[in-house]
Amino acid sequence: MQPAPARPRARRAAPPAFALALGLAVLACDEPRAPAPGASASAPAAPAPEAAASAAPAPSAAPAPATAQAAKREMPPRPVPIGSSGPIQPSAPAEQQMMAIQYTLAMVSPQPTDPLVDKAYLEGILPKLAAAARTADKGKTPPDPVKATKGNRKIEVDMGKGCTERTPSNLLAQRAGSSLQAAYDAGILVVSCHDSLWECHQSTRDPDDVLCHAAPRR
Repeated sequence: MQPAPARPRARRAAPPAFALALGLAVLACDEPRAPAPGASASAPAAPAPEAAASAAPAPSAAPAPATAQAAKREMPPRPVPIGSSGPIQPSAPAEQQMMAIQYTLAMVSPQPTDPLVDKAYLEGILPKLAAAARTADKGKTPPDPVKATKGNRKIEVDMGKGCTERTPSNLLAQRAGSSLQAAYDAGILVVSCHDSLWECHQSTRDPDDVLCHAAPRR
């Protein structure tokens, strides 16, 4: 009687530790590889939307409106700064004297933004200034001392003596019951006094803009 054939031995199950290591290896093959440290440092990063926007050049400032540019009054060079009335002496350089002439002409030149001449105001203020000039004059007052010139944009007050940088505004405010602002609102741009030596031009646009120069009366 022959012996029974030997049964093949069943394979032993893989140890749990070996199976776990094998699974991790398979998963490692499926995961994307991380870039090398050197490659990530050298590759430029895509800019964020905010960073890209901030890198764009800022738009240039819009030009000033035409009305604002027109409102700005262009004046020729002044022989002395505003706040100083001079006076420009007869011995001053010819260039400085020419600057004074050009500046005082520009003071009385109307601009589009200046008010129109109020003839009623003009007719009322001229006799008041004439009486004021006779009272304030320290010399002999000429006949008909007050007149409107330059297209009624300037009031000239002739005096015998005593014309200073404060005389035009003082005549208006203290003796004629008016003011530089009221004169400007009526279209008067300059009030001046003129004695035997000097002429002082007072702007009604700017109370600080007064310029005196030598102007002997002929």
